[in-house]
Amino acid sequence: MILHRLMLIADQRGTNGRPLPDVIVRAANGVGGRLMVQFRERELSDAELIAVIRAVQRRVPPQTVLMVNNRPDLARAMEIGLHLPAAAESPGGQYALVGRSVHDESEAEIALGDDVDYAIVGTIFETESHPGQVGAGLEHLSAMRDLLGNVACYGIGGMTIETAPAAIEAGAWGVAVRSAILSADDPSEAAYRLHSSLPA
Repeated sequence: MILHRLMLIADQRGTNGRPLPDVIVRAANGVGGRLMVQFRERELSDAELIAVIRAVQRRVPPQTVLMVNNRPDLARAMEIGLHLPAAAESPGGQYALVGRSVHDESEAEIALGDDVDYAIVGTIFETESHPGQVGAGLEHLSAMRDLLGNVACYGIGGMTIETAPAAIEAGAWGVAVRSAILSADDPSEAAYRLHSSLPA
């Protein structure tokens, strides 16, 4: 499965009241479908989340890659990717795509043991959701990238059109964002500008 370089962490709480499928579709269309979408809905039941994902599947370009956070059974049933938080147990079974969140060396080893397709490394820069909390920085991103070898790394935390290029230069394959797209007045334009900022 193709790993696009821009990942959207998607949940209904971040959309300023707009339907989540509408925001995701606009973002995906803004980059011609070259978008990874991770559904991180902690409050919805499986049935409710399946309905949201199906609403998105019907409308996004076919190359858009969908995954779900920490719901292995749902990922298998819908034949979409699975993202695992750092503390999650290793899943059994086969998935369209598997990724993990990684913050330190021990978590990188767990990710390698799971033979993940990608890892999300963070938190790199200070974020609006955690003001005053200093990010781990680009040197940390580079160190995790070296530990993870051939695993594609996505930098997360404070990724903007100004900071995202530096994450790529530090070794990341791509960047993951939430509010930068979900809360944007124009999710299509926000996704396009972020994607366009990433060095070739």
